[in-house]
Amino acid sequence: MTMVVAILQARTGREEALAAALREVAERTREEPGALAYAVGRQEGGGRFLVTERYADRRAREAHFASSYVTDLLARFPELLADEPQVEFTDVVTAFAR
Repeated sequence: MTMVVAILQARTGREEALAAALREVAERTREEPGALAYAVGRQEGGGRFLVTERYADRRAREAHFASSYVTDLLARFPELLADEPQVEFTDVVTAFAR
């Protein structure tokens, strides 16, 4: 199992556009084979977002990042983000869901 953790800082005035784009990607990711979890958190009252993703394996993760809706979102990052995204790719050591 593999996971992705990303920290995104929205440009001032683009917070809602980023939130909407992340919600759309989350909904579409739900249908991907091998996608186990996708969550987006937002700093209270701010423009800082934390995205956590979990995939069955690296192939599923790579398919996710190759999808048109993810590449479209990545192409919009210059207009949506104040800084470069901080992204980590890891193997899962332990996880649970309720």
